[in-house]
Amino acid sequence: MAMSLSDVPVGFEAKIISVPDDDVGSRLLSMGFVPGNSVKVISCAPLGDPRVYMVMGKMVTLRNDEAKRILVSVENGMEPLSNVTDGIWRVVHLVGGRNFREKLRSMGIDIGSTVKIVSKGVVETNRGVFRIGLGMARRIFLRRDDA
Repeated sequence: MAMSLSDVPVGFEAKIISVPDDDVGSRLLSMGFVPGNSVKVISCAPLGDPRVYMVMGKMVTLRNDEAKRILVSVENGMEPLSNVTDGIWRVVHLVGGRNFREKLRSMGIDIGSTVKIVSKGVVETNRGVFRIGLGMARRIFLRRDDA
């Protein structure tokens, strides 16, 4: 499923699906953000903006308002919880600090755990059913669990 480049966590690679068809899009295309190319998130500034990307062997810095306009798909079948609507999924990555991880652990959500998506933003774990806000859901990455 598609997401914006600004939502891809540091260290992850994604495939570019589309860029806007305007002046900003032309600039992004000239920097190597071409549909079909892979892009890796290298690092981000302390406050989260701007971020550094590796595209076509070059390091490129983009502000989040520019990166939001680039549509990508994260490779290896991972999806942010915010994009998932149903089914059984395994938690594979969490983007956040100690307090974020502790809050999720108290709900039964941790790397390697299995969760059932009841509906958009509603998760069932071994500890109960919880509503997850959009901000948190964008930072929880899942992979469909075929087991």
